[in-house]
Amino acid sequence: MMKKKAICCVGLVLSMICLIGCAAKGTQNAPIPAPAVISPRAEAPAASEPTPAPAPEQTVQDTTPVVVEQAKAADTPVNADTEVPQAAPVPTTQPNVTEDIPSETVHAKTGYVEPEPTPEPEPTPEPTAPADRQAAINAANSYATTQYGVTTDSSLTLGNSAYRFPAAVPVDASQETLEAKARDMVDFTFCQLMMQAGRDSVADAGFHCNVCIVEDGGSMLIYVLYD
Repeated sequence: MMKKKAICCVGLVLSMICLIGCAAKGTQNAPIPAPAVISPRAEAPAASEPTPAPAPEQTVQDTTPVVVEQAKAADTPVNADTEVPQAAPVPTTQPNVTEDIPSETVHAKTGYVEPEPTPEPEPTPEPTAPADRQAAINAANSYATTQYGVTTDSSLTLGNSAYRFPAAVPVDASQETLEAKARDMVDFTFCQLMMQAGRDSVADAGFHCNVCIVEDGGSMLIYVLYD
């Protein structure tokens, strides 16, 4: 039984080999070309599907703007403020002001130095008459008698009487200045005497007084002599 099945199988195998050989022979004689080797990685495309055309390569001119824009976008921070370019300032021309330039400035530009006007000499003061010392002495003695109640005594001198430190005025002082200074010296002398005596008046003290004015170099010294 087993032998019959084996014989049948062998007969079937031989028949299939004969059929395959005939089919292969017919295929070789057919005019349709067939690829000899099929790539193991990819199958042959179906005849009905068109082969897609290769995409055209981008030229350098097409890709360059994209690269520049991408570079600008990469260099610019996301939150950076957009800087607005400012227009360059238009240079302004100075107006022609030569007509208003003062004359001295024009002279300086041309190198000419205008001489300064010669100042007018100050008028020489007229010499004043020297102060009358005796008139000043008489006015001061009269003031001492009226103001302090003392007795005028022309016999008093620097050698036989007492006196305070003198006051000084220039030799060319006016008459008014000399007389005013002599009265001030009378006040100073008798106020000092009242302070020393502790009294409010020297009228009843019996003082004798004489004003003396002495010229000393460029000054006149005023003494109030008393006894």
